[in-house]
Amino acid sequence: MRVLFLSPEDTLLLDLLAWLVIHPTIGYISSRLPISWFDPDKPFFLAHPWEKNGRIYQVFLRIRSWKGLVPRGGALYPDSFSLQRLPTVDLCYLNRWLRESCRAEFCHWLMILPGFLFFFWNSVFVSWIMVAYAVLNNVVPIAMQRFNRPASAA
Repeated sequence: MRVLFLSPEDTLLLDLLAWLVIHPTIGYISSRLPISWFDPDKPFFLAHPWEKNGRIYQVFLRIRSWKGLVPRGGALYPDSFSLQRLPTVDLCYLNRWLRESCRAEFCHWLMILPGFLFFFWNSVFVSWIMVAYAVLNNVVPIAMQRFNRPASAA
C-alpha cells in the first residue's frame, strides 16, 4: 500500500534513517517501561515445550558458542541493566535479571513490527526485504533471551 513515491536514492536514505531512528527509539522506550510489567511467569515469556528448556537453541543454533560475540544493545541506554553475567545468586538480583531478560525479549519483538511501515514508501519486494531484515536482526537476541531464561531458572 505504497503512498509515498520517492526516487530510489531518497527511498534508500529514508530506509536507513528510519531504521536508525526506530530501533534506538524502541530500545530507549523499552528501557524506561516499569520493570513490574515484565513477569517471567506470564505465558508470553514462559518456555514452550518445543524449546526443551532452551536446549533447542543450543542444538540448532549452537548459541553458547557465539552469544558472547553479540553486542549488548542495552549499553546505549543510561542506567541499563547488564544481562551479560550473573555476579551474584541473590534471589532479588536473579528476579531482576529474569525480568530484564523479559524486557529485552519484549523490546526485540517490538522492533520487528515497524518493518511493516516500509510498505508506505517502498515497493512490495523491498518492503518484504525490510520485514525480513527486522525479523533476522531481532530473532538472534530473542533466541538468546529465550535460551538464557529457562537455563537460569532451572
